[in-house]
Amino acid sequence: MDLDSFFKPKSVAVIGASKHPRKFGHIIFENFIDSDYKGKVYAVNNSITELMGQPVYESVLNIPKPVDMAVIVIPAKGVPDAISECVRKKVKACVIISAGFGEIGNKKGEEQLLKEAKGRMRIIGPNVLGIYDAYSGVDTVFNPRYRQERPIKGSVGFISQSGAFGASIMDMAASEGIGISKFASIGNRIDVDEVDLLNYLAKDKNTKAIALYIEGSKRGKVLLKTLKSVTIKKPVVVIKAGKTTAGQVAVSSHTGSMAGESKIFSAVLKQSGAIEAFNVEELLDFTKALATQPVPKGKNIQVVTNGGGFGVIATDSIIMNGLKLAQLSRRTIEKIKKTMPSYAQISNPMDLVGDADSLRYQCALENVMKDSNVHGVVVIMLMQISALESDIVDVLISVRGEYKKPMTVCATGGDFTKVHTKMLEKQGIPTYATPDRAVMAMKALVQYADIRRKIFRRSGKDE
Repeated sequence: MDLDSFFKPKSVAVIGASKHPRKFGHIIFENFIDSDYKGKVYAVNNSITELMGQPVYESVLNIPKPVDMAVIVIPAKGVPDAISECVRKKVKACVIISAGFGEIGNKKGEEQLLKEAKGRMRIIGPNVLGIYDAYSGVDTVFNPRYRQERPIKGSVGFISQSGAFGASIMDMAASEGIGISKFASIGNRIDVDEVDLLNYLAKDKNTKAIALYIEGSKRGKVLLKTLKSVTIKKPVVVIKAGKTTAGQVAVSSHTGSMAGESKIFSAVLKQSGAIEAFNVEELLDFTKALATQPVPKGKNIQVVTNGGGFGVIATDSIIMNGLKLAQLSRRTIEKIKKTMPSYAQISNPMDLVGDADSLRYQCALENVMKDSNVHGVVVIMLMQISALESDIVDVLISVRGEYKKPMTVCATGGDFTKVHTKMLEKQGIPTYATPDRAVMAMKALVQYADIRRKIFRRSGKDE
């Protein structure tokens, strides 16, 4: 059964919509009223008759028109009856926010939910934060928007077994200007799981890369097979929680799932073609680069900077991460030298020095991008230097659009720098606060390029 009913429903019923502003049912209903969602939203509650100027229905069965998706946010004991009514109403998809099931040992309660669904309705949950689609306006996330921002439209699809983890990453993405296509918190996964969503996002035209937070899988072999098929089409970055004994105990009490052995899981990921992130920072850093940048043809990286020290740090990071420093051709060096002051260092790293303006960057980057020895560029722009104006953003956007080579940017600093970082992120140029992070993101791009080459080599097909 297609998952479009979750992310592109024509109508939604919020079962448990409430007049109390802090209650999840109120927040979720308000999300739909205030978002760009174009469909019809219905409030369901048997104790009130009106909410935000909209009529409230005693049951989903009383809604006069068809309902594609239901969001259930009522105490656990009432969920089975709500599921039964949704099935009778021919609702196609259901997000169960309510907790109180497998995560506290109530497996029988989960079995009852599936029994009531009768295989006629897909379920995400229970015990989830919700789902979000930046394009359709669907937003069942129960955190209020003034506390957790929603990301802009983008190309990262995000699946999270943990609601709190997902909320934090989405909030970070929103504050940094990083775009999301779709987000799904999967909680206890009694029906729809990471495998289903990976297959769905692999076909989603708005998703260019997928981020997955997982604690353990109920379908390990199927997950491996799915990752192998998905990574041919799109990069997948995975972060695995529960790697220590104490972490595994915490996992079992969090979503009621068993965490697999860490080393085995890492080996499985490598076989599957997925890229493993080892912390929260890497998950977001890698995914946003993979979602926005072209695949490099090799691992020769050029550094262009206006700060010598940062260039040295980037150089060390390139070597330590198994990448190579690009060797510019003599022709490229001569072209760049003609437009540079004598004190600029036209090498790798290329130090345009502290008085470099946007024009100097433009000349350097255009020539570097044309050089066939260069497979990717790490640009370091220190905005504290007065010579560099805001038009550097336009230069980077122009260079990115003209040349089909990956570019990551390092911009370190406070509020002034962050304004420009956000401008770049909104234009699909991944920007990082340190040289190491910019290089690691480039490494992820090179790693995915290697994965694709191996996959196509095995299949005997052209990329």
